[in-house]
Amino acid sequence: MKINKLNIAAFFIAGSLLLTSCESVQNANNTQKGAAIGTAAGAVIGGILGNNIGKGGNAPLGAVLGGVVGGVAGGVIGDKMDKQAKEIKETLPGAEVERVGEGIKVTLNENTVNFDFNSANLTTLAKTNLDKL
Repeated sequence: MKINKLNIAAFFIAGSLLLTSCESVQNANNTQKGAAIGTAAGAVIGGILGNNIGKGGNAPLGAVLGGVVGGVAGGVIGDKMDKQAKEIKETLPGAEVERVGEGIKVTLNENTVNFDFNSANLTTLAKTNLDKL
């Protein structure tokens, strides 16, 4: 069988879909999810770049290097987001902190942010609480 660019690209795309759709990845913490998604994306991009840059034909090496770099970067980013969510939760007791996709959703209860009576200005306590974010 003759291997061409289309076969290589299809292989890496199928592999990335397999890695990111596994049940173990979906049940993992955000650091592990970030590492898995970063590895898959890095392998695909690295394979494409390795095949097309320079003399070409370096798709496997590009995929390995891209997977390593993507996995490390994804793990670091996922871990940082988890730590940031934990820090917000500890800083603002009573606030509901939830990781949503690539962001952090913070829901403040009615006692955390208030306005001065008959005014659009925040109270001193409300300003302090918002500054903690």
